[in-house]
Amino acid sequence: MKHLLWVGTCAVGLMSLAAADVTLYAGQPAEQSGITLRSWGSGSIEDSTETTFVGSRSMKVLTRGMLSGGWIIFDTPRDLRADLNAPDKVIRFTLRFPTTSGAVGGGGAGGPAAPGGQGGLAGPGGAPRGGPGFGGDLGGGPQAPGGFSGGPAAGGGQTTTPTLRQLRLVFETSDGKRTETLLPLQNLRTDESGWQSVSLPLSAIPELRSTNGQLTKLGLFGDAAGVFYIGEIRTLSETGPLQGYIAVQNAFGSVFTSRSQSQLSIASGDELTFFGVAEGVSIPVEYRWSFGDDPSQVDGVGNVVRRRFPKRGVYTVHLTIVDPYGHRPPATAKIEIRVN
Repeated sequence: MKHLLWVGTCAVGLMSLAAADVTLYAGQPAEQSGITLRSWGSGSIEDSTETTFVGSRSMKVLTRGMLSGGWIIFDTPRDLRADLNAPDKVIRFTLRFPTTSGAVGGGGAGGPAAPGGQGGLAGPGGAPRGGPGFGGDLGGGPQAPGGFSGGPAAGGGQTTTPTLRQLRLVFETSDGKRTETLLPLQNLRTDESGWQSVSLPLSAIPELRSTNGQLTKLGLFGDAAGVFYIGEIRTLSETGPLQGYIAVQNAFGSVFTSRSQSQLSIASGDELTFFGVAEGVSIPVEYRWSFGDDPSQVDGVGNVVRRRFPKRGVYTVHLTIVDPYGHRPPATAKIEIRVN
């Protein structure tokens, strides 16, 4: 996001503008939203009533690669100038991917959501089931064995894991300039309805600063063949520190977290699956793991890692959650593993 919307060094008085939120799409029929939808290449984009996030519509996009998808054409340019100069501003896409039966790798039955959670989690072979102190909001993601399930209806290992790993976004402004960036889709969080929000800091697109900030067209293209729905597109302020914790699943499917306990005892030779959970943020974050005394030493990356402990002893597992755009300091969590 950061490269995306820092537009405006050439605009007069840009810094004095108030950074108001801008709604680009809010679930209304295209004609009522002041937009025109135009399919591109072998892809397509159209109004849909199959699923909605807000309003009565969503946009259904079929993409077959980086050059196939669709354009959202705004009848009246959307003014992003103020947002482009606010370091806390992000552009947020609320997306939904079609649910398919049978998670990759054979995810287990969905577990009930724990208090404060966002839906049951797949059992052994997928993401962990809801357990003591575990909010039920963690998806296994593309790196997890078996992917993830979302919501009460996710029993039987259903998954909403995107077939796409990133979207190509193309911004065209009224001065005829085009800017593009890639939006990562890894590690998305799913609510109970199956919608997922992913954001980019507008400051992450410095090329936009050489435009007039008046958005006339937005192109959406995937990196592979796939279908997705768009429920909402808007800019907003995303502030506050990164937060997160570690969830641990043992070989029997039981789940423990660093929020509820500081130490876990296991037998020698046991393998554990560790899940990193970021909270209060919709930007894609990086997960870095250390299994030694030095938390700065990176022994694994990704929101899901596995580790076998063959020797007796006490091991401290450190997780560092990093904002790849550098706007917020990292969040850390740790849990002690006692091997008997």
